[in-house]
Amino acid sequence: MKKYPILFWQPRLDFLKLLESSQLGKTLLIVFNYSIWFFFLYLSILLVGRHPNVFWQLLAATVLAEVVERLIKKKIYWRRPMFVRHDTTPVGLVDKWYQSGAFPSGHTIKATFFFLFLSRYPVFDYHLYLIIVSPLIFFRVLVGFHYPVDIFGGVAIGILMWLSSFKIMAPTIAVNLIKIIYDFVFGRF
Repeated sequence: MKKYPILFWQPRLDFLKLLESSQLGKTLLIVFNYSIWFFFLYLSILLVGRHPNVFWQLLAATVLAEVVERLIKKKIYWRRPMFVRHDTTPVGLVDKWYQSGAFPSGHTIKATFFFLFLSRYPVFDYHLYLIIVSPLIFFRVLVGFHYPVDIFGGVAIGILMWLSSFKIMAPTIAVNLIKIIYDFVFGRF
């Protein structure tokens, strides 16, 4: 870690403790941590609505990403910065998820392959995507959930997950089933 300090950068100020010192800060911590998943759900709905086969591609990328991330995090290469500072997992976050290693950033893995799916299937402006997602990812470094190296690792793994899934072509019957379900659930909106 000492050889490449920029990869393990952390702010001098403990932003996590600062946020946890007020109710507003605690609420912002939870909102910033989980809002990205609602955004990904929204993007999934847009993508599947326009391209039903992408459901199977997203499913493959997500499942594979979860398996790869959990396998890598079992081998704790380094602890999360917040634990190096002797912080505890913030209330409202799932402690078990944060007790594993910091590398790689799961949020970044998913953010990367979603960005690549949006570049292939443009249903949402990718500039706006970056404006929304980049601060949420940087926030995770700022509060001590990750080091920059975890983010870089997440980008690399996210690219690999996309490369392993973007060419999946499900059988017509499977694509039609997704279209029927999508139209039933979202067709009235």
